[in-house]
Order: sequence, then C-alpha cells, then structure tokens
Amino acid sequence: MARQSPRRAALLVAGLMAATMTPALAASPATGQAAPCQAGALTPSWASGGSAKPGGVPDEQVTAVVALKNTGSRACTVHGYPEVTLKMGTETAGVQTETFREQTSVRSKPVTLAAGASARFTLTFLSAKESEDNVIVPGVAAITPPNGKASKDLKWRWGPVLRQEAATHPGNFVSPVTR
Repeated sequence: MARQSPRRAALLVAGLMAATMTPALAASPATGQAAPCQAGALTPSWASGGSAKPGGVPDEQVTAVVALKNTGSRACTVHGYPEVTLKMGTETAGVQTETFREQTSVRSKPVTLAAGASARFTLTFLSAKESEDNVIVPGVAAITPPNGKASKDLKWRWGPVLRQEAATHPGNFVSPVTR
C-alpha cells in the first residue's frame, strides 16, 4: 500500500466527512430550521373545517381548507402563500381561470413539517349561482405550494364562484400556510 502524506490524508478524510455529512447539513442549515420543502414533496388535499358546502352556498363568502402533507422522508419548512387557480373548461373549449390573491392582512410565518405531517391554508371565496354574470364553475383548483413551480390539481367540489381577479377589493383570496 502506498504511503500518503499527512496533508493528503487529512484532505481525504475531510472530503469523506463532507460527503457523508452533506444530507444532514441540508436538513438543518445554520438558521436552525429544516431545509425548505421541495414542492414535489407537498401533496394537497381538502381538509375539514371551513364553511363551504359541496355544490356551493350561493351569495355567501365561504371558506375551504386545504392541507399540504409533507410526503418526503425528512422534516422541511414551508413559508408563504400558495398559488391557487380555479380552472374551468377544456383544452379544446378554452380554459377560464380565477386566481386567488394573497390575504396580506395575515402574516406568513415559517412552518416546519416532520415527514408525514401537514400544514394548512384557507381559501376564502364568493360562492355564486351558475346563472349569475361573471361566474366561473371550476372543475379543478390548481395548487402550487409556496416557492413551487408545478401545480397539483384538486377536484373542485364547492360549486360556482364569483370572479374577482379584476376587483379592487377582491372577495377571493388565499391565506398563508399555517400549522
């Protein structure tokens, strides 16, 4: 076996330590928080709570709660507002959308999720009758986690929604992710 210099041996040991410790460092950076959640490791689903009813509650502002489950194998931190876009139509018939604005009256705080744990956020929206003007009858809600790029679709079950994207003071908005 060839003899190595002490300096080279020390560099080799340091390299091995860095290679084996990198996952641990990524999971708990110097800030003391878990690493940010990867959008692909957050799975949305409808959660209990809220005042929305299947099929809708016309002419009322209602809420629906969405859970974001950490399906990854490590704890992670989610922080901010998800993007929520209601979609109706098909690729051939034209897609209409309604994107919820951020509920800026509620401050966003980091939420650390253990593997398998869930955080929540609330959709507040104006429920409507399908026959009213300026209404969208969504088929899905496209949910993009905070800082994510790809959305996941949830089947919309809360009935028609009054469109508010162009409103000065919209009645459709999304809260930040909370515990």
